[in-house]
Amino acid sequence: MSAFYQIVIRSGPNAGTAYPLEKAELFIGRDLNNEIVINDPEMSRRHARLYLQGANYVLEDLGSTNGTAVNGQRLMGPYLLRPGEMVTFGEHVALLFETVQSDQAATVAAPIRGSAPYAAPQPPAAPPAYAPPPPAYVPAPPPRQAPPAYSGQVPLPPEEDEPKKKFPVWLIILIALLVVVCLCGVVFVAIDALDLWCSLFGFAFGPGACP
Repeated sequence: MSAFYQIVIRSGPNAGTAYPLEKAELFIGRDLNNEIVINDPEMSRRHARLYLQGANYVLEDLGSTNGTAVNGQRLMGPYLLRPGEMVTFGEHVALLFETVQSDQAATVAAPIRGSAPYAAPQPPAAPPAYAPPPPAYVPAPPPRQAPPAYSGQVPLPPEEDEPKKKFPVWLIILIALLVVVCLCGVVFVAIDALDLWCSLFGFAFGPGACP
């Protein structure tokens, strides 16, 4: 079972975060380009450097404003770190240098900059189920009207106008003749009764025929 080193932030931003030391050289500071980024006002942009010397790590301050200390002693030059020692930057940021067994590697909270944790490949997503297209819209036929109920009565055909009866022409002529004859008879009877023959038709009897 092998061991490796890590830095754990004890106080300051991201307290409790662990950074495994897997590179031969690492930089610590406020700048995002550092392997270990600590965003604190007491940190310089590139505050300190950790580099591997043999099987051990050496800590070196890079001329920071607030300095670097180990176990409360400010560094004046490179320092060979031993497991269990406390490194402080300024007054608020404290880091613990420690050894971790290889079977505890899975418990490391945050890897150093530049190394990504292994992610198991995910199985390919199943293709979406085929959904049939919606049926074409077909308008509904108009409702059929029911035939009228049978009432039992048979409809009668329309009544035809009766033709007007016309009197025959001969009958009209006969009636006219009878009227004329009757009038003539009445006139004849009246002339005879009044003895008007000579007065009306004296010229037809000749002279001396009428008194």
